[in-house]
Amino acid sequence: MKYIPAELTDEHIHQLKETEQHLSAAAGEELILIAYAQEPDEPESLDR
Repeated sequence: MKYIPAELTDEHIHQLKETEQHLSAAAGEELILIAYAQEPDEPESLDR
């Protein structure tokens, strides 16, 4: 499976930062969330 960086709106970024803060507080250490979107696998070659 392949992944590409997700295209995020300013609101999505704000929500991720809030989630990072809550998770970091719960974990007792700084965490960084990275957002990726699933990219479809390359189609099988028709030559086969």
